[in-house]
Amino acid sequence: MAIEQRQPSALLQAALWYADQGYPVFPCAPGRKTPLTEHGLLDATTDADQIEAWWTQSPGANLALRTDGLIVVDVDGADNAWLQDQPERLAQLATVPTSLTPRGGRQYMFRQPEGRCWRNTAGQLAHRVDTRADGGYVLVAPSVVAGTAYRWLDGLDLPAPEKLDPPPDWLVALLDRMAP
Repeated sequence: MAIEQRQPSALLQAALWYADQGYPVFPCAPGRKTPLTEHGLLDATTDADQIEAWWTQSPGANLALRTDGLIVVDVDGADNAWLQDQPERLAQLATVPTSLTPRGGRQYMFRQPEGRCWRNTAGQLAHRVDTRADGGYVLVAPSVVAGTAYRWLDGLDLPAPEKLDPPPDWLVALLDRMAP
């Protein structure tokens, strides 16, 4: 029972930390990815008072980041072989902020390069590889889905948005080809 009592505090503290770094956040239903606010990601904010009000009302709410200005490459499943046959490209992803998802996937976080306006995609980059960008959101640590928490890979947690690197050139070229 003590763990359950600490989790809401951890979620609120994390939401305030992400917001302080410059990431607009909003709450999602406990254990789910469904927004709790009336306008979903459009309600995302860095305003500490609003964040405290949300997590006071729903202390177990999951934590979502709005991904405008970012590009998040979301590789679904621990068994996903994306880039396994291209070790030099995979190695370039080994140093970027990486969130481990509850089902064993990975989310690689980048800043969109200036002049780009990428949108969300599903399975266009590769099988079971989605992107979240302008108009999207992702759950982040310490959110929990199916009883398992999101977490940052050791040493590869999220810096302030302006300190994120843009994607490597090969990934920029792929993302540009998918853009409308």
